[in-house]
Amino acid sequence: MEKLKAISSGPIILNLIDENNLDIVKDMFRGFADTEYMLAEIDESYKPRYDESGIRIKFGFYVLFNNELAGLTSLGIGSWKNLRGYTGADILSHMRGREIAPSSKPLLFHLAFDLLGLNRVETGCFVSNISSKKSIEKTPGFRLEGILREYTLGPGNKFEDEYRYAILKSDWLKIRENYDIRIIY
Repeated sequence: MEKLKAISSGPIILNLIDENNLDIVKDMFRGFADTEYMLAEIDESYKPRYDESGIRIKFGFYVLFNNELAGLTSLGIGSWKNLRGYTGADILSHMRGREIAPSSKPLLFHLAFDLLGLNRVETGCFVSNISSKKSIEKTPGFRLEGILREYTLGPGNKFEDEYRYAILKSDWLKIRENYDIRIIY
């Protein structure tokens, strides 16, 4: 898995962020209207992380859409014991509305289910975040499982409800053949 460099399908290429390219990736995100936000998110949510035994538990990627920098996406491991992961995405503001986040998720599902052997991948968004909700609902395979009440501190430091979605390996196996996914080593 450490040899993985990128995953691609159609116009989407997910390039793995690692210790060797982290500073280069940060430089790539300079000069945009949302640069400061994206740089903070790289440090918070997309740089590599490892568990106490040295096994990688955070796979962050910078996203190219038609060879143009589009944003970030990730797969995290919530529990190796329970074979459970989670995803996240942040798309540059000028690239939003092109279905980049939903188009990138099947590549993460391939990583999660076919390469890492996970059984479940989850995601969520604040109930107030209508654009994220729409994006998640456009992602093939994700199913709404419920609303977690007052789950996370949101804007204004107030607790906010969160929609929770998940896809199971069995769901992925039903749709996997719809994608021509290539691994780049």
